[in-house]
Amino acid sequence: MARKPISISKFAHDAALHFLAQPKKYGLTDVVRKDLIEVAERHTGGCDETAARRGMEWMREHYRRKGEAPRF
Repeated sequence: MARKPISISKFAHDAALHFLAQPKKYGLTDVVRKDLIEVAERHTGGCDETAARRGMEWMREHYRRKGEAPRF
């Protein structure tokens, strides 16, 4: 079964940029950093969808750990 093409919201794009702007604060590994770049790029065009999905999940988990509901 084919996967539904991933759609990145403006909020998720902006959140990815927020985390990318402060990599030391959030302890971003090179892999997570790459995944977040894919999220930001997907909002404006094509990307590695697998990596973008991982980046989205990383952000969702970050919000859950803070007790917040992700908005994407």
